[in-house]
Amino acid sequence: MGMTGSGDDSELRLEVQELTELLREDSDFRNLRVLLAAHGLRASEVLLAGLIGSEDNSEYGVFITKDLRCFCFELGPSNQLIRWEQVANVGPLLDDFSALTVGIAMMRAGGSA
Repeated sequence: MGMTGSGDDSELRLEVQELTELLREDSDFRNLRVLLAAHGLRASEVLLAGLIGSEDNSEYGVFITKDLRCFCFELGPSNQLIRWEQVANVGPLLDDFSALTVGIAMMRAGGSA
């Protein structure tokens, strides 16, 4: 189910920092950078507030933009885009992405990961 700390803010902040650093720098996350670019976003300007990988290599996650928009995405096993959706109510996502509210607070405070 991905990285889900005890709900402690410092652990959740670290999760967002680590995921965002991987998004920006790790070659394994290139597909997510391409996804962002296809939607007019830059990895340097978003936080990756959660990412869940499945055994079939599909991925499910959520980005937060500088203007505090949240985008939920799902990529299939062959890296095909299954879902890209701007989410107005993040409540339903919190079960899967407990760091989401911390990520929003981080972005609101200046966006540094």
